[in-house]
Amino acid sequence: MNKKFFAILGLSLLSFSLTACSNQENVQAPIKIEDKVEVSEKETITEKDFSSFFKGINGTAVFYNPANNNFDVYNRDLYENQASPCSTFKVISTLIGLEKGLLEDENTKLGYDGTKYSREEINKDLTLEEAFKLSAVWYYKDFIGRISPEDMQEELDYLNYGNKDISEWDGSDINPLPQLNGFWLESSLKISPKEQTQVLYKIFGQNNKYSERSKEILKNIMLVFEEDNLKVYGKTGAGYEDNSWFVGMIENGTENYYFAIRLSDKDNEEATSPKAREIAIEIAENNYK
Repeated sequence: MNKKFFAILGLSLLSFSLTACSNQENVQAPIKIEDKVEVSEKETITEKDFSSFFKGINGTAVFYNPANNNFDVYNRDLYENQASPCSTFKVISTLIGLEKGLLEDENTKLGYDGTKYSREEINKDLTLEEAFKLSAVWYYKDFIGRISPEDMQEELDYLNYGNKDISEWDGSDINPLPQLNGFWLESSLKISPKEQTQVLYKIFGQNNKYSERSKEILKNIMLVFEEDNLKVYGKTGAGYEDNSWFVGMIENGTENYYFAIRLSDKDNEEATSPKAREIAIEIAENNYK
């Protein structure tokens, strides 16, 4: 009986030892995996003092680095506030126009219809590159009008573009001429500075459905500054309702950043889209070379 007792005791101890090791492994392994997931997927925000670049103008700046999933943010109170994209939407519409064959390349010329606009430089036939850089609304209204609302909605859903609302397809009549109104011009479509950076990253920083040719043409007409290893690409946008933008991308040879500057200072005559562009370039030169 003693032999039997000690045999049973030995088997019990062996079983307990194996079970304990098994439980120990099951407890530790998931912790290590979870830790790795948390580090790689966690979004971080670094608050920056860019006030010296804004020089008293109320606004916000967001610079997104996908390599570490970090947002450098100035004036955090504004960076998630949605507003009309205005002419920054030309980045998206240019890409869609190229992909759908409505635009061949940067030299695609559309005919001027004779309407007298307040800016004399757009009262003529324009190429895509000219229309983009001059921010000629009539040019974009022309080819966007040849995209169905269903196709446009599909593209905005794919890009997760702000509130994705194109319900006011023909615009809100903020401008006196129909050629100067559209859902992206102080109308139903809204997007935040943070969301602008995410859309730009989805276009230029990730594998997606868009052709490399279309993206390269778009990048070429977006280039606004180049010095040494620093390139800044972007598009301005401005409306009547306290809203001036410059959004784009920085390449410095090592890392890419996707950014949005938005000025929201209705009574400050300096709060313009060219000023937003100037701020972006100065921040890039001083912080992201």
